[in-house]
Amino acid sequence: MQSSWLLFLLAAPWAGALVAAVSGGRRHGLAKRVALAATVAPGVALLLGANRLLGASLETPWIPELGVTFALRFDALTLPFVLNLLLVAVAAAWYGWGYLAHAERCHLCYALILGFIGSMMGTLLADDLLLFFVFWEGMLVTSALLLAGWGDGERVGAVTLKYVLYTQFGSLLVLAGVAWLVSITGVMRFSDLQVGLFDGAPRELLWVAGLMTVGFLVKMAIFPLHTWLPDAHSIAPMPVTVLLAGAMLSMGAYGLMRLPMSLLGVAGLRSFQVPLMILALVSEAYGALMALASHDIKRLVAYSSVSQMGYVLFALASLTGRGVGGASLHIVSHGILKAALFMSVGLLMQATGRRRIEDLGGLWRVMPGPILALTASAVALTGMPPFVAFHSEWLILSGGLASGHPVLAYLEFLVPLFTAGYALWLAVRLALGPTPEGLQVGPTSTAMRWSLYALVIAALGIGLHPNALYHWAGDAAAQLLGTLPYG
Repeated sequence: MQSSWLLFLLAAPWAGALVAAVSGGRRHGLAKRVALAATVAPGVALLLGANRLLGASLETPWIPELGVTFALRFDALTLPFVLNLLLVAVAAAWYGWGYLAHAERCHLCYALILGFIGSMMGTLLADDLLLFFVFWEGMLVTSALLLAGWGDGERVGAVTLKYVLYTQFGSLLVLAGVAWLVSITGVMRFSDLQVGLFDGAPRELLWVAGLMTVGFLVKMAIFPLHTWLPDAHSIAPMPVTVLLAGAMLSMGAYGLMRLPMSLLGVAGLRSFQVPLMILALVSEAYGALMALASHDIKRLVAYSSVSQMGYVLFALASLTGRGVGGASLHIVSHGILKAALFMSVGLLMQATGRRRIEDLGGLWRVMPGPILALTASAVALTGMPPFVAFHSEWLILSGGLASGHPVLAYLEFLVPLFTAGYALWLAVRLALGPTPEGLQVGPTSTAMRWSLYALVIAALGIGLHPNALYHWAGDAAAQLLGTLPYG
């Protein structure tokens, strides 16, 4: 029974992609309903059976000559990432009802969106290294096709090429590391990578872990491997931007936890700890400063992702139960809030036809709902209670203090000030700033508004009742570090 639910989580978006692709001339009506159903159904299945799914596995031979199996597994490390993916996927699919209503070849766009979601789901559920990489590459192929086919602006081709080159560079590093790992250990299954299994192993494994770490940092858009992100986010259709920022960036963090961290264990990771914590702090500060300097509203929110992924890296590098638990929790809080910010921005762009910040202002009087949602999301991103990010940032900061590097931890305490700087400035400027001459506000889509409001309510609701998320994030940390939750 568990294996059937596990297969359903993976199959639902792919089946939806197939139906949407062949819907053809029926255009938006059928494709949009299929997209929403293919994300809501696995989301409901997860919420109803999350604890029962833990430990579920499925295995069938795939390439016996190479010892490769079609193996899936759902464990404590997977759960927060799958939850985040499905929350963001439902929001993106629902938002697309309005945003993609007049898009050309919208059935193919929905099919690729579902394929993108299915690739991310496969990445999270794969228990075989080769299967993991197949789905990892699927993310690149589907997202690149979405950028090339439905991107906005004159530089779509150049930006898509840059995106492909950067992310493929990261993928090749991951592939090289995986191949090297298999040649050294013969291990093909994630479930065989016990915590600290290779403690004290040859230095060669440090190089393997280093290769994979750089590859995963590209996917996380950590400075200085981030430059693909602002350009890609600025041209992508908004539902795709929501998925890129809210879900795909987290795949890099998942890969980092699932491979290098599981491979080396805490003892083996000590040599990487301080460099990664410093890199995380630089990424946090750089992303925040670039957000403050941005004139384009989408690029501002995109640069904030560079900063927020720095939070996750810092938490993981702390090598503490609180830090790693905070990283898992921050994946969910960042996914919800970043999706909400981009969806708010999309509504403003649809209503005004503008995206330069200096061309927008005084919108509280004419768009109170979207502006309130944007303001709430911006405030929440700074870590203010009672929203969900308060809990993740608290764990990250306390994990930093327990890491044994107090100076770096104290610097981390300053980062929320940078976040507040750009997030609150943006909200105040758009809501209460001077109204530019000639600014006209048109109607907005009901589906776009209510999908946004639902995410903001989710951020508040989880913040007020975080117990389940604390439990799941703590279990993820315990599995990765081999300690008690938050130990």
